[in-house]
Amino acid sequence: MNCNVRHYGAAGDGVTMDTRAVQAAIDDCSSHGGGRVTLEDGRFLCGRIDMKSGVELRIERTAVLLGSANGLDFPEIETDYWQTEYAPRFNRRCFIYAEDCEDIAITGRGAIDCQGEAYIEPLPAEKSRIGLWPYARKGFPAGFDDEGSRALTPAQRRLCSLSPARVVFFIGCRNVLVEDVTMRNQPAGWSYWICGCDNVHVHRAQIRASLQYPNNDGIHINCSRNVTVSDCTIACGDDGVVVRAYSAPLGAPRPCEKVTVTNCNITSHSAGIRVGWYNDGVIRDCAFNNLTITDSTVGVDFRLPDTPEGGRGSDEGIEDTLIENMSFSNILIDRNYYEPVFIHIADRNRCAGIRNIYFTGIHSFSAHMPAVIGRENCHVRNVYFTNCHFTQIGRGAIEGQEDGPYCQGREFSLAPCFRRVDNLVLQDTAFSVL
Repeated sequence: MNCNVRHYGAAGDGVTMDTRAVQAAIDDCSSHGGGRVTLEDGRFLCGRIDMKSGVELRIERTAVLLGSANGLDFPEIETDYWQTEYAPRFNRRCFIYAEDCEDIAITGRGAIDCQGEAYIEPLPAEKSRIGLWPYARKGFPAGFDDEGSRALTPAQRRLCSLSPARVVFFIGCRNVLVEDVTMRNQPAGWSYWICGCDNVHVHRAQIRASLQYPNNDGIHINCSRNVTVSDCTIACGDDGVVVRAYSAPLGAPRPCEKVTVTNCNITSHSAGIRVGWYNDGVIRDCAFNNLTITDSTVGVDFRLPDTPEGGRGSDEGIEDTLIENMSFSNILIDRNYYEPVFIHIADRNRCAGIRNIYFTGIHSFSAHMPAVIGRENCHVRNVYFTNCHFTQIGRGAIEGQEDGPYCQGREFSLAPCFRRVDNLVLQDTAFSVL
């Protein structure tokens, strides 16, 4: 089938809510065996949309899928398929949702515009000077009390808002394609969360999020396998590409493995590539190559932080982290505010090990030098730097960044720092000051 959403009543005028029409087209297409649902020649204002198996959502060059500026148009996900209490940031809202689907796609040269400015507000000047971003998410509107957040601590509740915390959320899906589409103006939320999926391909996609909005991440790949991200341009305020094994929402351990990221340009005011976080499970057999990373705080970041005190972190895992067999090659890192490569295991992180990490052809221009820091009872093992050149540049050469949360409790590396590392190999690798 080829279903044009206008045939289902969509107005495409950017004012009329078209959620029901777009959803009806998706449901009808899937019920008849699948096919294409097309948006063209208009701005289609929508709340949450649920994908169905066999459907390609095609946003043509002349079309915009426009997110609602009213957070109530993105109802919290109610399902028994995954454990929603473990949703990151305690927020179950998203724009496009796919659960247990197969053979689905989001394609086209059009745009997904999230109207993110409706969900953020500027911080007072004194706070923006000490924080990483000059904006914050809006809280709940006056008189509104979200039932799902009432049991949270005050610190946890501050993470909550009515904004969709993820724009596109795939969970438990198989055979997924995202191709050519541009996502812009994200509402201080992750662009894509790929969770518990198999065989996912993101190709020639563009992510144009504000560099000044918090938690405006690019692509999160979590507990998934056989994932490729290729020929993409990603600009976002938070991490560009994240690989994790946070299995708590899935209810059972599941590794994140066989992830390839290649031929991408990443601009970020946080980490360009981040691997791991609080108490993840197994992350293995991943390759990152032919990348440019600019304007980041950290280029490649293996940061296993301390678990929060006084309550569970919003995406705190329940396993011992093991990261192994990771390859990074032919990567240019420029205007990097802290370390180009940072590997660190904090004291209160359930870490079983980080081992067999390969860096080849890394060339960076950063304010600090690489740091690999294991823990007394959990050394980092088998780290190889081959044909790499790390150049230290002055902070004055880096615009748009400032000291923020990354400074707190951190040791920064004006010189290369390697501590509690077993079998560190530096071959044809140089460190210099510009």
